[in-house]
Amino acid sequence: MDAYSLFLVFLAIYIAALVGIGLYSARSQRSVTDFWLAGRELGPITIGFSAASAWITASALLLATGLFLLMGVGSIWIWVFPNIAGLIIIAAISGRIKNIPALTQPELMEIRYDPIIRAPVAVAVTIMMILFSVTDFIGFKLVLSTFFGIEPIYAILIMAASVAFYVSVGGFRAVVWTDLIQYILLAGLAIYVAYLSLGLSAEKGVSILAASTALGSDWWNLFILGGLMGALVFQLALVPGFVAEQDPWQKIWAARDERSAKMGLLLGAGLLALVYFCCLLTAIGLSVLYPRPTGETEAEMLYLKIISDNVSPALLALLTIGFAAASMSCTDTFATSGASCISRDLIQRYVRPTATMKEMLVVNRILVIIMIAISAAIALNVNSIMDAVIIATVIGTTSYFFPIIGGLYWKRATTSGALAAIVVGGGTQIMLIAYELFWRKESLDGISPLLTEHGVLVGLTLSALFFVGVSLATKPTEDVRLAPFFSDIAERVFGGGIPGVDKKSARYHDIITHIESKISGERAHLNLFIDLVPVRADGAAMPEELKWEPFVEKLKGMHTLWFTPTGSHIVYRLSQADMLACVKMVRGDKNQIWLSSEPKSDQCLRQKDELFLAFEEIEDALLDFGMSPSVRTC
Repeated sequence: MDAYSLFLVFLAIYIAALVGIGLYSARSQRSVTDFWLAGRELGPITIGFSAASAWITASALLLATGLFLLMGVGSIWIWVFPNIAGLIIIAAISGRIKNIPALTQPELMEIRYDPIIRAPVAVAVTIMMILFSVTDFIGFKLVLSTFFGIEPIYAILIMAASVAFYVSVGGFRAVVWTDLIQYILLAGLAIYVAYLSLGLSAEKGVSILAASTALGSDWWNLFILGGLMGALVFQLALVPGFVAEQDPWQKIWAARDERSAKMGLLLGAGLLALVYFCCLLTAIGLSVLYPRPTGETEAEMLYLKIISDNVSPALLALLTIGFAAASMSCTDTFATSGASCISRDLIQRYVRPTATMKEMLVVNRILVIIMIAISAAIALNVNSIMDAVIIATVIGTTSYFFPIIGGLYWKRATTSGALAAIVVGGGTQIMLIAYELFWRKESLDGISPLLTEHGVLVGLTLSALFFVGVSLATKPTEDVRLAPFFSDIAERVFGGGIPGVDKKSARYHDIITHIESKISGERAHLNLFIDLVPVRADGAAMPEELKWEPFVEKLKGMHTLWFTPTGSHIVYRLSQADMLACVKMVRGDKNQIWLSSEPKSDQCLRQKDELFLAFEEIEDALLDFGMSPSVRTC
C-alpha cells in the first residue's frame, strides 16, 4: 500500500477511537456542567495532557522549529516561553479561579462585576476561539497537501467531521481524554523528527556537539533580540494574552479540586517544554542537513521536508496521524470553549433563561457543530490568518486582562473601572492597529521596541491605568459580589452558622436518603432531583409546567438567601463563604428542579442539611404555583 492509502487506514482507526471515546463520555452527561466541564471530576493527569495538547498545534511545531532555525534559542521569548510561562502563571492563580462556580470567563466577570460586562466579553472570547481553530485547520490542510497532494476541501472535511462528532456527542470529557491520546501521538512525532534530524546529521559525520558549535555564539545567545530588556518587553506584551486565554481556566473549573488543577497545569507546562525541546534539537539537525533558510515560511517547511524526504510510506502515514492529532487537539478545545460562551453567556443568559438542562444539552451539541463549521469554512477560503489571530488576541488582552485578573485579587475593583479598562484598552489597541495597517503600513516596532506586537504595551498600560483610576474614583462594589472572591468578606456577609434541622424527623430522613453523593478529590458532589407534581386547589386548573422566572422571584422574595448573580437560569442559596459548596438550583426539565452542591468532603453532612432546608424553602414557594415537590432518584 502507498503512503496515502496507509494514512487513510490509520486515520480511520484513529477517528474510530476518538468517536468511541465521545460515545462513552456521553453516558455521563445530565447537565451543562457535565457537558462543558466533565462534571468537575478531572484529575491532574488528564488536565496536564489536555492543557499541553491544546496549546500545541501542527502549525506550532513548524513555527517553533522555524524560529529556532532563523533566530536561535533567543526566539524562545517570541513563542515557546510565553506558552510555558502562561500555564505556570495560571497554575499559580488556579486556587482563586477554582473556587468560583463559573463555566466561562464572562460568567465569572458577571459574578464579580455586573451583567453589562458579560455579553461583550463572551463575543470577544468566541471570536478568538474561532480564529485559533481556523489556524489548526490551515495547518492540517498544509500537511496533507504537502505529503499527499490532498485538496484542501477534503482535508478540512475530514478534520471537521471527526472533531464535530466526538465533541458534540461527548462534550468536554471527550475533549480531555482524546487530548491525552493526541498528545502522545504529537509528542511521538516531535521526538521522532528530532531523532531523525540528529541521526541524519550524524550520518554526515557531524555530531550534535559539532552542529551546535557550528551555529555560532549568536545562535545560542538567549538575549539576542534586544538583550534582557527586549526579552522583558516580549513577555509583557505576550504573556498576558496566554494567561487570559479561556480554555485553561475551564480546565481549572473542570478539575476535581484545587490541587488537581494546579498540578495538572504544571504538568502541562512540562509537557509543552518537552515538545519544544524536541523542536530545538530538530532545528540543530536541520541546520546541518539543509542550507540556512532566509525566511520564516522556508524555515517552517523544512520540518515537513525532512519527513517527506527520509521516511518510509508506512512511517509517513503514521507521522501524519501525529500532525492530525496536533490539529484536532487544539480545534476540539477551541470549539468547545467558544461554543460554551455562546451557549452559557448569550443563549442561556439572555435568549432562553427558562431553558431546561435537557434543552441546553441539545443546544450545546448544535453550537459545537456550528463553531467547527464556521472555522472550517474560513479555513477553506484563506491560507494564513496568523496576523488576524495576533490582532484579535492583543485586542482581547488589552480589553479584559486587568479586569479579570484584578477582579480576582483586588477588592476595590469596580464595574466602572472594568468597563473603562475594556473600552480604553481595547479602543486604543484598535486605533493602534488601524494606524499600523492603513496609515503607517509597516510594523510599529520600527518606531520603538516598546511598540512590538502592534503596540500592545500601550493598550495594556492605558487599560491598567483606567482600571485602577476609575475603580478608585467610583463607589466600591457591594459585598455580595465580592464575597465569592474574598473569604473575609464572605464570612462577614454569610457567616458560618450551622443550619438547624430536625434530624430525627421522618421527612428529613426521606429527603436525605434521596441525595446522591460522590467524593471526587477534596470535594463531594451532592445532587437532589425534584419532580414537580401539580396539585388541585379549590377547583383551580392544574398547571402544565412551572413558570420558572416568576417562581425564582417568589423564592427570592420569601427567602433572602437565594440569589441570582448570573441570571435566573441558575439560583444560588448563599448561606456560607464557600460558594462552590452553596446549594445551586437549575431547571432540569419542564417540571423538574435539580439541586446540587460541591462542599469539601469534611463538610458533606452539613451540606446535606442545607439541601434539606433548600427543599423546604422551594416547597413553600411552589404553593403559589399549584405544585408540590417530590424527591426522586435519578
